[in-house]
Amino acid sequence: MNKKINQRVDELRGNIVKALQGLLQIRSVKSSPEEGKPFGRGIDECLNEFLSLADKMGLVNKNIAGHAGYIEIGQGEKMLGILCHLDVVPEGKDWTYPPYGGEIHYEKIYGRGAIDDKGPAVASLYALKAVKDSGITLNKRVRLIVGTDEENSWEGLNYYLKNEEIPDLAFTPDADFPVIFAEKGILNITMQYEIETETTEKTKIRSITGGNAVNMVPDYCQAVLENNCQAMIEKRINDFNLKDGFSLKLEVADDLLIIKSYGVSAHGSLPEKGINAVANLLVFLGELEGINGCLDQFINLYKQKIGLETNGKSIGCLMEDAVSGKLTFNVGMIDVDENSCKLGIDLRYPVTKTKEEVIGCLKSNLKGTGIELLEGKNHKPLFVSQNSRLVSTLTEVYNKFSGEKREPLAIGGGTYARALENAVAFGPLFPGQKELAHQKDEYISIKDLVKITKIYATAVEKLAQ
Repeated sequence: MNKKINQRVDELRGNIVKALQGLLQIRSVKSSPEEGKPFGRGIDECLNEFLSLADKMGLVNKNIAGHAGYIEIGQGEKMLGILCHLDVVPEGKDWTYPPYGGEIHYEKIYGRGAIDDKGPAVASLYALKAVKDSGITLNKRVRLIVGTDEENSWEGLNYYLKNEEIPDLAFTPDADFPVIFAEKGILNITMQYEIETETTEKTKIRSITGGNAVNMVPDYCQAVLENNCQAMIEKRINDFNLKDGFSLKLEVADDLLIIKSYGVSAHGSLPEKGINAVANLLVFLGELEGINGCLDQFINLYKQKIGLETNGKSIGCLMEDAVSGKLTFNVGMIDVDENSCKLGIDLRYPVTKTKEEVIGCLKSNLKGTGIELLEGKNHKPLFVSQNSRLVSTLTEVYNKFSGEKREPLAIGGGTYARALENAVAFGPLFPGQKELAHQKDEYISIKDLVKITKIYATAVEKLAQ
């Protein structure tokens, strides 16, 4: 490892921490577009702040019409890219510390985006500065590209790829170490069900709402019902709360009952790591008698076809391969009113499978149910040979730095790496660390923030010299 680079990163420690704190204080969640701000005010502010940091360092930088930005060092015809993003998913609830405070507690910096992906973006920025300050001669340009819509449609990065130079090889610090050589395909769909108006004496559900983003395990969901069965629901809630994972609460508001379901958030690629508040509530409602008939059909279908499963087995899309493992099925959002029901689903399918295979299985198993499938974003799987120079070099960098002997990994998460022909994900999560992306109390330790800065600086040195 280059002692000069490591020493320079240590000297920049205070600046690195302060820079991340400032970015975490900006709520860069996608919002309504404004003139010159395609993804809303918060994301635009965060992008400008990040580029301002580079500008103060004297690094070449460019704002690409508010869709993305880049910082560049080095010379040469070929280009090494580092792909990061500055947007974040909504914060959710019940944080111990303010989600947009950037506060330090026990040598950890807390905030939405600390690990996904503002912390790694700051580490990458200061890695470039450390390499430049160390006087290392590069035979490639190194361009840190920051996107602004990664958590949604990737419109920001796509805009960059259409209008700017594309790197010859790249890595993205948005997953795990040592290096990710395969990523499952990502498919978002909406299950839509129209509810017929009916006259009935049964208990009527006015609404069901839950979830903040389709790629998050929802930690809260609620149903609003007419109040003519309070005693029965109270008893059933008490029974369900004895079951593992269920946390239900009943509130009375005038002539309405509000059933609240509490879960544990997790990344949508790891639904088994969380407790799904939407799934729990629908399973609970499916056990009640006397719910309005038409919606009752949908709830019963849900219980039969999905229930608490996270692998898609009952709905017919149980898939697996030796490279990337099993398909995952996350119910991320629900919106039910008196006329329709919409269920947002995030699927991660194995690298040897296709979107068409997944959709075909779903349609076959939902035929005749009245449920319509609306396709959302789809990102094809990524696969880069473990023997490629890119994967082998990054694996070597990590193993030498850590003193370990780790092998490349396959994951269900989706990163910007799949947007290019020769790109992979590289950190920032160390082996054995808890996955905090998209969860409450997201943080990055200051020690790890400095460490990954050194690792990314070393990777730049090895790939661009």
